[in-house]
Amino acid sequence: MFASSGGVRWLEPVQRRRRRRVPVGPILVVVALLAIAAGAFAFIRSRDAADDPSRATAQRFADAWAKGDLDAAYELTTARTQKELSARLFRQSYRQSARAATARKIVVGEAGDPQDGVVPVPVTVRTRTFGALKGTIRFPVERKDDVARVTWTPDLRLPGLRPDERVDRRILRQPPRANVLDGDGRRLSRTASAAGLSASLDDAFDARLSGRPGAELWFGKRVVAKVKIKRGRSVRTTIRPSLQSAAVSALGDRQGAIAVVQPRTGNVLGVAGLALNGPQPPGSSFKIITLAAALNEGETKPSETFPVQTQATLSGVALRNAGDESCGGSLTTSFAHSCNSVFAPLGARLGAKRLIRYAEAFGFNEKPPIPGAKRSTIPHDLKDDLAVGASAIGQDRDLATALTMASVGATIANHGIRHRPRILRSDKRVHERVVKSSVADEVEGMMLEVVRSGTGVSAALPGAEIAGKTGTAELVPTADAASDPSNTDAWFVAYDAADPEIAVAVMLVGAGQGGATAAPLAREVIAASL
Repeated sequence: MFASSGGVRWLEPVQRRRRRRVPVGPILVVVALLAIAAGAFAFIRSRDAADDPSRATAQRFADAWAKGDLDAAYELTTARTQKELSARLFRQSYRQSARAATARKIVVGEAGDPQDGVVPVPVTVRTRTFGALKGTIRFPVERKDDVARVTWTPDLRLPGLRPDERVDRRILRQPPRANVLDGDGRRLSRTASAAGLSASLDDAFDARLSGRPGAELWFGKRVVAKVKIKRGRSVRTTIRPSLQSAAVSALGDRQGAIAVVQPRTGNVLGVAGLALNGPQPPGSSFKIITLAAALNEGETKPSETFPVQTQATLSGVALRNAGDESCGGSLTTSFAHSCNSVFAPLGARLGAKRLIRYAEAFGFNEKPPIPGAKRSTIPHDLKDDLAVGASAIGQDRDLATALTMASVGATIANHGIRHRPRILRSDKRVHERVVKSSVADEVEGMMLEVVRSGTGVSAALPGAEIAGKTGTAELVPTADAASDPSNTDAWFVAYDAADPEIAVAVMLVGAGQGGATAAPLAREVIAASL
């Protein structure tokens, strides 16, 4: 046996140290207390923010400014601000900066939380010249109990502005003004007969013609925005000087209108008087539409014949021919002599829905894409056969400009395809088929007969095949009244079927029968085009 007096450590049994357990319970208590404290702090802060009127005051100030209510904004400033700055100078300072920046709209966002007496509000100022000025305006707000007021300083007028800076706009250079041109590329104003039209278009396209000068926006000594010069662009019209002069010369000093349209393009070649903006009852010139619609819908055909009579009865009411004349017979003869007793019932056969649809396809109820041009209109509430029949002969509440009626004639001349009238060469050409080509040819044949043997013989022109349609539109009921030219507008729509380069519509206010007074003027304009 081995004996040992002191023992050997590496042989002695090792005693394992006991681990100390972490006291979990107290830690959980601490965490819980911290969470409760944080929640309480957040709650108190939230409550304080909700109770703090600073944010609402800044928002109301910014909203009033954006709406242009500077008096309301001024009322939200501190007493000291109002003592140092009058309401008049306050308004003046905002208006001066807005003018300099060319501000046109102010958009404010939602105010942020107050911080150290300041409320941030995102603001965008949209300007005419410098685009959008964006930034956050920090509104100093003074709070006393439940009342808050804006401590106003000059930098609150625009995003990015500093308190000591003035807002200025400096024009670098004004570009030369461009011109309104005729169809040949020359200045339209040089054509004496187009002076009024040129001035009207010059006003309508002012922004395009004048361009934009170069400019800088200065905040004090800083340039914060800059735009380059933008040259004006010329406006080239479709006006043909020779036809413009012919239209103006033919109309003379009469009250009325002449419009000249190119069938294959819709180009407006000449306008005189009230051609664009003087809608009047179109009378029997509207029968071009009624005839084309009835043929296209199969409601009649060229071989149909009609009773010779002085009137037709629709919805129990007698609708008379002009001057109580007796007319009828073939469809061509009825059209050539403009028989109301035939075309009013023909309109009733079509019915309101189809008559209106075709009238609109020919350009009624359409806003012309021409500055200053008014709509030609046909009402949508044609409630019975009498109303439909009256509209079918261009009476009741039908109204048309010479421009629209020239377009109606141009559509027939172009074999049933209508090009929407345009006066700028840059405008897109828009066209659609209104009636079948064969129908347009049938209508043209009857329009030729109007000039050969009907109501439009005074439009006949040697060397040309004039297709036309007269209109004598009642301004007051004339059936039982003494003959008085001032009671009717005179219309004539025409083109040369042998060479349909132009279509013309003439309207004379209070001038009697279309065949006697309007047709010779159309002949004069067509002659100028040959």
